[in-house]
Amino acid sequence: MKAIFSPGPSYTKPETRKFAGWLRIFDIYKEALEELGYEVFIPAVPPELIDQASTVSKILSYDVVAASQLPLDADLFLGPPGYSLAQLMRLQGISDWITFRGLPSFLPLPKLFLFVFNNADWFRDEQLPQEYKRFDAPYDLSPTWRWINKTAVELADHIIAPSPFVKGTWAKVVPEEKISIAFWGVDSEMFSPAPEEPYVPLRVLFVGGDPIRKGLWYLIQAWKGMKDVELWIVGCTPFKEVLDPTVKQFGMVPFEKMPEIYRQCHVLVLPTLEDGIALCVQEAMASGLVPIATPDPAEVFVDGVSGIKIPYRDPAAISVALNMLKENPEDRRGMARAARNLAEAQPWSMTKDAVKQIIRRELGQA
Repeated sequence: MKAIFSPGPSYTKPETRKFAGWLRIFDIYKEALEELGYEVFIPAVPPELIDQASTVSKILSYDVVAASQLPLDADLFLGPPGYSLAQLMRLQGISDWITFRGLPSFLPLPKLFLFVFNNADWFRDEQLPQEYKRFDAPYDLSPTWRWINKTAVELADHIIAPSPFVKGTWAKVVPEEKISIAFWGVDSEMFSPAPEEPYVPLRVLFVGGDPIRKGLWYLIQAWKGMKDVELWIVGCTPFKEVLDPTVKQFGMVPFEKMPEIYRQCHVLVLPTLEDGIALCVQEAMASGLVPIATPDPAEVFVDGVSGIKIPYRDPAAISVALNMLKENPEDRRGMARAARNLAEAQPWSMTKDAVKQIIRRELGQA
């Protein structure tokens, strides 16, 4: 049996591998295919053939070159919508040509699977344009990009989403029964709690590459004026408002160094406006932090038990949550223990097993 796995250009890029923990998800999908008994083919697109002029140019140049390499005897295809349209069209075109000619098919008709990480484009369009405009930043989601994503998911036989929230946004684009869920996991050995010091100021961590989409501004507004609360920022370049010398700014941190940063903090705040599931929430939970997050990433914890769910764009709700955790350290510790226990019940093997089950089921129905 042969499977095509086409994760896009980031999968083998060393610099991205160094910093992006989310690439582990690609490894899980590939391992799931291998454990199902497939010989896995991954397109090898030379970097010099990827046009970096724009996001759409990057997507299409990778996709077209990858499409030219596809083995025509594959049993299934798995990739993300944005980087897969030309490949899906080639595979679907071969199937349609055979069917149209009424010829006996000596080639298998591959089952076309896509996986989605983020919410559907219509949701992003509701949440983000005005936010980027507020900070005089371009909102990079062109009509071509939207068309590519929409056409790809319509061509696919089945879609794998990481959460019910993400599934719900894509269910407004394609039929709900076409989408299954494989929750993401976390490495609870790599990310683990450290013994807490008898007393330190409440240490709040923010992790994210895009300060606008991740809602950093709302955390800053909540944090300003709070006493005995430290703020650590990892990943993005903060807004100009974050000039206070007490704010610890790390910039980009290699993924292997992230566990030690988590272990030095008490709370993760992610007031993101659109995320799907953010791996930093589960990594923080495994590290014994209490997560405070908006509705889509909050699906990985139980509100009020192993984390605190907050509305979008609500600094006051962040302040209330932080003050509650600061003033009630025993409650915070109890919530942190519950978060850790929940993270331990969400290993990467859970994700892999779910992907395998989805593929087996869908191929059985083919």
